[in-house]
Amino acid sequence: MPDYRTPPRAVLLVAALIIAAAAWYLLRSFIGDTARECHALYRAARTAADTVRVDSTVTPGSAGRSDPRTCGNIRNSARWR
Repeated sequence: MPDYRTPPRAVLLVAALIIAAAAWYLLRSFIGDTARECHALYRAARTAADTVRVDSTVTPGSAGRSDPRTCGNIRNSARWR
């Protein structure tokens, strides 16, 4: 007679995969406003010289902070490079 007190391993595996996929999506989809500003500037860059100029740009969102960051700093720490 089967033991119905514990769920089958397939159910546990599917549940774990769903939880892992949801966690991956939530962690992957979060990008801060400053990183979004830089991402838009990098998309608009057409040449290597444009990219170098964007690397040294301080974003408007971080300009008023005590530690303003350039897009180059954010790009080095971002997932979307």
